[in-house]
Amino acid sequence: MNLNPNAARRSYAEELKYVAHIKSDALVRAFAKVPWEKFLGPGPWRIPWGQEHWTTEDDNPKHIYHNVLVAIDPVRHLNNGEPGFLAFLIDALEIKAGERVAHIGCGTGYYSAILAEVVGKKGRVIAVEIDQKLAARAKRNLSPWRQVSVMAADGSSCGIGTVDALLINAGATHPAAIWLNALAPGGRLIPSNDHRQ
Repeated sequence: MNLNPNAARRSYAEELKYVAHIKSDALVRAFAKVPWEKFLGPGPWRIPWGQEHWTTEDDNPKHIYHNVLVAIDPVRHLNNGEPGFLAFLIDALEIKAGERVAHIGCGTGYYSAILAEVVGKKGRVIAVEIDQKLAARAKRNLSPWRQVSVMAADGSSCGIGTVDALLINAGATHPAAIWLNALAPGGRLIPSNDHRQ
């Protein structure tokens, strides 16, 4: 399939709709709009496969618009998370426009941008990342979304205020009390302890 990056992104969003059984049209639109390549650094990109990696043939973003992991720091075995799995989790949060959402473990910010598109300009996203370098990248990457603030902090102990939804995209054995206390009445929390991330 020889698609330009924008067409590839739209096709990828439709693929995720079916792979992750996404019910939210706003979430599908967000995946079709947010340029994933801007959060990954320059290509070609490395795609983890088991204990190995393969590299895309060039830096055309069309190569990454699939339900695959993409390395953001191969030395530390860090990747951007499997889109289908994260899409499933975000959809389960049933986020609405105008809501306040926190994303703990935002990495370089891609899924925080997706959340920002779903909550819209009247919503708010607090993106938290403990790794200082990743947090700095996330802050740069998320600058076009004015409804997002990035915190370089330990998400298990920093104050995030009151939120309607909380996506935990970091290792944790159980929900921290600070997260449960941050939830507004009717608030939702989704932890991600996926080994693929």
